[in-house]
Amino acid sequence: MEKNYNYKRWYDAKPYTDEVLGILKSLSLQSHYDIAREVLKVIETIKVTSRDLIEPPLSIGVDRVMGLLNQNYNRRWYDKNLPINRIFKSASSLQDEDFQNIMQGMFTSLKDENGK
Repeated sequence: MEKNYNYKRWYDAKPYTDEVLGILKSLSLQSHYDIAREVLKVIETIKVTSRDLIEPPLSIGVDRVMGLLNQNYNRRWYDKNLPINRIFKSASSLQDEDFQNIMQGMFTSLKDENGK
């Protein structure tokens, strides 16, 4: 039975995401853990800061909820990769701008480190 990989998750259309995932795919599992540890610290800092806002956002949106549910199907390589999966699950509750900043920062760092 052939799987349908045409489903777009909430982050699939976001700038830098494909590039970041492409670079991550070529790295070792240990690198994934190292990167995830640092990115998760940044995400947690953003979440703590967001809680202090006068009017914090109330909804992450239907697309993000469905994307989180569909991760359980393990259709993509990073669904089975614990550190990378944790980055996306944790980032799913961020506002779009914050998620974009995370992806752009990861892309810039990874590109510079890997000479791409």
